[in-house]
Amino acid sequence: MNNKFDELTKSLAQSVTRRAALKKFGVGLAGMALACLGLANSASAGKACSTDADCGSGKLCCNGTCVKRIPDWCTPGTCCCHCVGKGRKEHPETGLSECDPNYLYCKGLCGADLLCGGTFV
Repeated sequence: MNNKFDELTKSLAQSVTRRAALKKFGVGLAGMALACLGLANSASAGKACSTDADCGSGKLCCNGTCVKRIPDWCTPGTCCCHCVGKGRKEHPETGLSECDPNYLYCKGLCGADLLCGGTFV
């Protein structure tokens, strides 16, 4: 039995060159590093900024990143819950920006209390 196991391990070790194995390991390691740093999702991340003027229309600068501005229909001091998306991807969201001190509270409240697309989210 040991001989068959040894033969199997030798054949597996010989089928991939050291260079190819190191290359695959390096690519996997680089992918994990990018995922941990958030660089894989940089397309969805906000634009870097130092002032609101750097962000353009409908956005404001929040801790060095452009985020959505509070919509005109949103009354200050409220959570401004509304439905976004279409069909099965419709979901509740707050109109507040990530910089608003009540953002996380309202995000949770909107998700718990608003009915979108016929189902509670």
